[in-house]
Amino acid sequence: MNCGYKEKVLLYFYGELPERESGAVKSHLGACASCAGDLAVLKGLTARFESFSPEAPRLSARGLADAAREPGFWETALTGLRRAAAAGAFTAAFLLVFQLLGAHKGAQAVWGSDIDSNLDTIEYGIYSLEDDMLYSSSADFEDKYNRLETQKEEIADKTT
Repeated sequence: MNCGYKEKVLLYFYGELPERESGAVKSHLGACASCAGDLAVLKGLTARFESFSPEAPRLSARGLADAAREPGFWETALTGLRRAAAAGAFTAAFLLVFQLLGAHKGAQAVWGSDIDSNLDTIEYGIYSLEDDMLYSSSADFEDKYNRLETQKEEIADKTT
């Protein structure tokens, strides 16, 4: 039944309702069997939680001694080796699966693509431009320097 008091019953149970509303919920609980049942369930669960006391684990003397004992050198070393072996086995399995799943693709799919061809063309163009810039400027510089020297000599001849 949806009487609109379900949330108020929960707040009433936890004691979070103001006194005025608490009285209204209390009178509603007398009239509504559904809300009264919900409150009874909440009280029953709370009683069970409060009465619950977990039992201590039953361990033998040998079990307690083993739990309290510090692990030895070989125990620690073997644990480390087991972890390394597990990591290696996982890596090997991963690589094997990767190899098997990628085995159907040929080398052409990766290395002979149009993108690589275009990138090679661009790279060649860049190297060609760099080469032109390196060697052409030195030739221009030499030519301009020689012209300056010639002009300097002509001016010196005119003034003398």
